[in-house]
Amino acid sequence: MKIYISGLYSGTNPQPGVGIARSLRTAYPKAKLIGVEYSNRCSGIHWQDFDEIWLQRPWNELNLTTHTEEIRRVLDSGALWISSIDLEIMWFAGVFPDGHPNLLTPSSAALEQVEKPAVPAHEGLPVKIPTFVTTEISDWDLHAFCREHDWKVWLKGPYYEAVRTRSWAEFEEKRHILSNDWATGRLFLQTHVSGYEESIALSAYEGELIDCVRMRKRDLTELSKTWAGDISEVEAEFIEPLREIIRKINWTGGAELEMVRDADDQLWLLEVNPRFPAWIHGATITGRNMPASLVEGATGLTAKNSPALAEEFTRVVMEIPVRSEFPLSPLPEPLGGTIGHSLKHPSGLLQFASRLHNLSSFDEEKSNGGGKSSQFKAPNVPPSFINDLGGLDLTAMETPASLFLENTAAEYFRKAGELADDLSSDALAVTNAYSIKTNPDERLIKLALESGFLAETISLPEVKKAIKIGFKPEQIILNGPGKWWRRENLPDGKFCSIFCDSIEELNRVIENLESGELQTEHLGVRLRTPNVASRFGIPVDTPEVFERLIEAVRRIPKEYKFAAHFHMASSNVGVGHWWHLFESILRWCGSIEALSGRLIEVLDVGGGWFPEDLQKDSSRNFKKAVALIPEFLPHVRRIISEPGKALAQPSMAVAMQILELRNFENVVHEAVVDGSIAELPMYFFYPHRILYQNPQNGGWKPLGRGKTKLLGRLCMEHDIVASNIELPENTQIGDILVFCDAGAYDRSMSYVFGRG
Repeated sequence: MKIYISGLYSGTNPQPGVGIARSLRTAYPKAKLIGVEYSNRCSGIHWQDFDEIWLQRPWNELNLTTHTEEIRRVLDSGALWISSIDLEIMWFAGVFPDGHPNLLTPSSAALEQVEKPAVPAHEGLPVKIPTFVTTEISDWDLHAFCREHDWKVWLKGPYYEAVRTRSWAEFEEKRHILSNDWATGRLFLQTHVSGYEESIALSAYEGELIDCVRMRKRDLTELSKTWAGDISEVEAEFIEPLREIIRKINWTGGAELEMVRDADDQLWLLEVNPRFPAWIHGATITGRNMPASLVEGATGLTAKNSPALAEEFTRVVMEIPVRSEFPLSPLPEPLGGTIGHSLKHPSGLLQFASRLHNLSSFDEEKSNGGGKSSQFKAPNVPPSFINDLGGLDLTAMETPASLFLENTAAEYFRKAGELADDLSSDALAVTNAYSIKTNPDERLIKLALESGFLAETISLPEVKKAIKIGFKPEQIILNGPGKWWRRENLPDGKFCSIFCDSIEELNRVIENLESGELQTEHLGVRLRTPNVASRFGIPVDTPEVFERLIEAVRRIPKEYKFAAHFHMASSNVGVGHWWHLFESILRWCGSIEALSGRLIEVLDVGGGWFPEDLQKDSSRNFKKAVALIPEFLPHVRRIISEPGKALAQPSMAVAMQILELRNFENVVHEAVVDGSIAELPMYFFYPHRILYQNPQNGGWKPLGRGKTKLLGRLCMEHDIVASNIELPENTQIGDILVFCDAGAYDRSMSYVFGRG
């Protein structure tokens, strides 16, 4: 019996070819095992269980037509073929549309039913699919998805590779790499599930489930690949629907269902691999030889029993002799600083993915998310943006220009005021405060005053500006670590609130209050959220610091109402995590009350909210928060909310003009604009919705993803204001682009550079 086994890569992210060979050698000691590989740098070609090695050219050089004919002759001769390479299995499904009795891989129709991330065939199994979105939606919506799921998301390629993305900059970097590597922009984002990783491996032939086992990962590599695990039986409530699914989709070959079991004992199906897993010989060690059961099912030839040596397995690193006919590759030239070859994708799989997209026999719409191109969606832009832009004469402006969207700003402030009024009651008042540092534009500060807001300041110059615009000291909150900078600007009168950023500051402020140098209605502390990195506030997660905090709070004179402040940017930590931290802070505040004897009467809550996050179900979420506070802090009579970023961000935009268009193969790959990161410094932290003005009719069009990179005017390598933008076909030099959502820190942190 001859068995061809392809996929012998044995690096840090190994293919299962060697494990399959080890298992088959145990079951069929007289079989001729032929290892198939596409690079002499895959160390598995040297494994001793292979009687022969059939070494091919790398996938990027291989004549696929000739290779198909050779494989057909092999199969027709009676030999079996077990593939360990996902892309090869997909290719087989295209070149052998009717299958072959000796080709032990699934058909194209079967592969469609296990495409990630949806895995259509999972229906009936006791599993759930983690929430996911395709990267074909707009960047604006992708950023919203990441925030909604607390930046606990995985960016996944169409065939291989999954990477955690914990920030927008990291997401953009990884998306660029995966898209280039796998020759497709059709990736997807999937939520992270916390729990224990486990898998079910199976063997099946022509729709009949032959065997299956469960494996729990016990040790992982740095790439989260299995290093050790334990093997157990699959429960009947899983096997029976699995058997029906295998029969329904007529599966042939090995497969692995990768899952996570969460704290509530719920199984989440991450993906189905259309081949045996790399740990497959670990199951053979426990007496469950699935490669052998697959061969037995396909041929009817009884496999030799594989004795159970243990219930658990682990891996070791070991050295083996190199086959003399396949010596190691020569060392690369040292000019690039390298001392050896990279082991990542040595067989040209990346190039093979690109070749597959160009094959007429390969259906790119059914390729696990692959494809040469797709239509990426443009973001939705609020009508108020367009209406405000319609009242501006951009032709009369010198670009880059900051644009104030007057009606949009007024509407956002009005809604925030109405929400505060709706949440207020006789027992608990809700008040908004505008954070001046977010954007100190006088028009926004005046809107805050007219809308009944307080002014939240981080310095005495900000206090001076607020008073100049019309705020009284009793309408001003002092916050931050450097609030006493420029003390000559300290006004006469009583502040609304002073929040201290450290225990040392709290003790000094108490002394200033007692001496009459300062006056305030509320004196409080800003608390640093446990287990979240921050430089602000008083940490409460060490007994020593907490004890000192309690002692300082006890010193606060009784005539001042005690207050607590919590601030963490929800756009950075995620919406769900923010609410979790909020409840955690309430519990810490309850402990401070109990130990200090001082009751908290004012709670100041800062959020760093994205506009959509604050508006989406805002009434429901904040009603829950208002209802939650009395459970932990029954003496709170006033809640101060700081929605500054959510109000300021949509209130302004930046207009830029195109200076140059750079073409490559009739496509604009780069465009130079007269704006820069000096006017758009938050480019790295979140996407901006971009509008293109039609020079003929003045109409506005939101731009989706494409192949154009927008380069800023500055001589700085990182001055790129947008990547992967789709410009209209008739775009000309001099056309106007407007970057929306630039009214918060983009405006306050902008700087003068490259203007002469």
